[in-house]
Amino acid sequence: MTAQTARTVPTPSSVGPTAGASVTLFSCFAGMGAGLVELSIASSYILPRGPLMLPGFVVAVWGLALLSVSVASLQRGRLRFRRLTARALAVAVVFHVAALTVGISQQVLDGGHLAALFLVLMTLGSSAWIARRYPDGEETSARPGARMAVPPHPGLLVAAAFAAAVVVAAITTPGLAASVAGQHAVPHQEHSLPTGHHH
Repeated sequence: MTAQTARTVPTPSSVGPTAGASVTLFSCFAGMGAGLVELSIASSYILPRGPLMLPGFVVAVWGLALLSVSVASLQRGRLRFRRLTARALAVAVVFHVAALTVGISQQVLDGGHLAALFLVLMTLGSSAWIARRYPDGEETSARPGARMAVPPHPGLLVAAAFAAAVVVAAITTPGLAASVAGQHAVPHQEHSLPTGHHH
């Protein structure tokens, strides 16, 4: 009976330090990607100098804040300001859904808002996963002393970081390209040297 109870009752550290650290990396990468796309959306509002300049500045501040929190969390190895960030991310979801709805009603699908929505949802979902399993804020272990006793597996952590970077980049890149700055960027092939040029 005792052995069965021990098997069925999960312990706080049953998720494992590698899983916690991997999801933390994914959340940070997704947050950085979302912050960059938010800044690109802000530039699309601000550069035309139209009626959307004020919302553009608000989005720019939000993008900088999300980018800063994500970088700080990555540096610390744990999510910073989780509750405040989660609330702001929920507001961002509503904002992007509303923007996409308005665009679709005009038969326009905004790639920037779509990418930002995906990245914000990824950030919000991963941070919620961590909050449920690590309510004390220790993403790599349930106990402070256990972090050093059972560190994350290096190989699995590198693989998780690579996978997270690929997924986030695949969504962030088209989101940035959909902005005003991205549409005016010089294509890569135009950076090549002309034929016959010699140094």
